[in-house]
Amino acid sequence: MKYAWMSNYLEDFDLNIMCRVLNIKKSSYFSWTVSDKKTKEQQRHVDYKHVEDAFYTLKENAGTRGIKGYLEHLKKVVFSRRKIGKIMSTLELTVKTKKKFKKVTTAPANDPKIKHNALQRRFTVSYPNQVWVGDITEIKTVNGKLYLAAYIDLYSRKVIGWSLDTHMRSELVETALKRGLWSRKPPKGLMVHTDQGSQFISTHYRILLASWHIQQSMSRRGNCWDNAVIESFFKTLKTEVVYQLEKQVEADNMHWIISEFIGHYNHDRPHSTNGYLSPNQFEQIRLDEVAQIEMCLGTK
Repeated sequence: MKYAWMSNYLEDFDLNIMCRVLNIKKSSYFSWTVSDKKTKEQQRHVDYKHVEDAFYTLKENAGTRGIKGYLEHLKKVVFSRRKIGKIMSTLELTVKTKKKFKKVTTAPANDPKIKHNALQRRFTVSYPNQVWVGDITEIKTVNGKLYLAAYIDLYSRKVIGWSLDTHMRSELVETALKRGLWSRKPPKGLMVHTDQGSQFISTHYRILLASWHIQQSMSRRGNCWDNAVIESFFKTLKTEVVYQLEKQVEADNMHWIISEFIGHYNHDRPHSTNGYLSPNQFEQIRLDEVAQIEMCLGTK
């Protein structure tokens, strides 16, 4: 403490006088300054390593906000966004350039099978398997276009079912939804919200919903904001992965790339809605809370 105080007041007091008053040898003070510089240098390297590791763990797509949330919630390291920005600048860590996202799925004309918008942009829910949102997007490859259908649970923003194929018939969305249903086994009353695409009003799709006692909800025609969560996911996928590819890839490779990204998205990628926890981490908290309640009630 004395050495630090002396260092702070070197411009105000003579070093010899401070050493005499505080009964400190000048040589001891100089030894401390050397060791203090080494300590600060070591800490600086540790700080730089934290930011650099976070940057690459988040696939070079997170800025100061994302890195700050990741470090605080997953690494228990607290940095200001300004400090993170300075470190990124020093290390020349540049977020990958994002390109404009263009939605390619089209909606049909008015049809009596179109359902009303029961979701009403209420994107925050209280528990898992309360509301799922789904949609289709187009992805280009060397072999032609692929179509990705995906469903997300609004509770944790987890991708719970997806399917990739060369067509966008109703089987595509049915397969994606079935994978989510088989893995999650939701209770009766689940709401599934989509746009007004022809796939979502097909006979087989509606039969699937009815067999699982699912309430169907649809966005208003031409209003992408009614399904903003799934639109945001597709934008993230394309800007962070697809548009970063130097050239178009084979269809088989694209399937692997998307599978890897969804695994990263669910397991590792922090989400601001989840307090910068990944979807799986956020859901695990819920499971732990339920288990604790059951234990207290003696029901398990």
